Amino acid sequence: MSEAGGKLLEYLAMFLRDARVGAIVGLIFLDVMLAVAVAIKEKKFDWRKLAEFYQTMVIPYVIGYLAVYLAAGMIPPDWLGPYKDLVGQGVAWMAWLMLIGNLVADLIKNGQALGYAWEAS
Repeated sequence: MSEAGGKLLEYLAMFLRDARVGAIVGLIFLDVMLAVAVAIKEKKFDWRKLAEFYQTMVIPYVIGYLAVYLAAGMIPPDWLGPYKDLVGQGVAWMAWLMLIGNLVADLIKNGQALGYAWEAS
């Protein structure tokens, strides 16, 4: 295996062990469950729409974050000099925060549709 291929596999393994990935997958799962509950409540549940949701939202979220994660980790050090880790990890964290923000907004919307109150007490 080439050095680049080995490095890619190393970063892929790191990606799969990263707690941020677990948070994304966990929030996606929760979002899917709440969306299914909303669809059942509104008598609009359709298996095809669930499969379509995975195809249009879940898979692109995970693959998109994987692409950012790999790119951030594999940037050649000579491109950014001593700032490689700062810039690479900064980009990965920003992408993660945007994904989490979007997922939380969806969770709140679905929770409200189920009648949960989301106000601070």
